[in-house]
Formats: sequence, C-alpha cells, structure tokens
Amino acid sequence: MKKVIIVRHAKSSWDDFRMTDFDRPLDQRGLRDAPNMAKLLKAEGLKPDIIYTSDANRAQTTANFFASEFDMEINKKHSLYHGAPDDYLDVIRMENDQYQTIALFGHNPGITFLTNLISSGSTDNIPTCGIIIAGYMGKLWSDCDWSGLKLIKILTPKTNT
Repeated sequence: MKKVIIVRHAKSSWDDFRMTDFDRPLDQRGLRDAPNMAKLLKAEGLKPDIIYTSDANRAQTTANFFASEFDMEINKKHSLYHGAPDDYLDVIRMENDQYQTIALFGHNPGITFLTNLISSGSTDNIPTCGIIIAGYMGKLWSDCDWSGLKLIKILTPKTNT
C-alpha cells in the first residue's frame, strides 16, 4: 500500500504583527513539537520517499526538522501555501510511481478539510504539527483521488509526545 503523509506546520509565532503571514517563524512550542513529531513518525516506521512543503517559513522550518530526521531534502511548492484540495492532489498525482510514501507540509484550514475529504467527519481540527497518514491502494499516483485514500491514523503533539 502506498501512503500519503500530510503534516500541518508546527506552532508559529505571532510576536511581530508587522511580519507577513508568509514569513512568520515557529515559536518555542513549534520548535519543540516539530522534531518530536518527526521522531514519532520515524518510530511509526514511516519514511517518506519525497517531501513537499509550502514555501512559507513556518512550513519549511517544520519540514526541515522531518527532512533532517530522515536525512532528506525538501521540495518547495508554492501551491501548498494555503492550497486548495486540488493543489495537494496535483502534487500527489504528478509523483513518480516508484515512490511508496509522499509527505506534504501545509496549512490549516486546508489540512483539516483534506482530512475530512479522506474520512468524512473524522476531525473538527488538525492541530499544529498534526500528522495525517492515509493509505492508497492504487498503483499509479496519477489515478489518486480523495475517495481512493483511506485514513490510517492521525498523530498529534498532545496525544503522542
């Protein structure tokens, strides 16, 4: 079974209201949660073959903790910055079929919405640094759609670290 891992960026700082939304960094809790959740994902036995992230600072920083844990590089996709469901699906569908696990890092409210597309009524909110793990039984990523993904697990900092 192929897997899609979708991660909401870790908690961001609102200390400087002059800073743009795009440039906001992680706060102390985010800097603690991101490496802890990366270690948890590794402990779950899941290693992405490729990582895509929104190019916003907080999402990139979160993805970098995961990339470091798995000794990987990240790939930036501006379309994941407050992306719509089709933006996420476009990234998934264009992937190499040899890859078994794809990780995508983005933002709410989109991440919560995507989770409920995968499993209707499964959550009212994916918290910061929450991880959604979904399975895909298809052979070709290009055929993937939300109805073809099955929710396996939701990991959150409060319940898993």
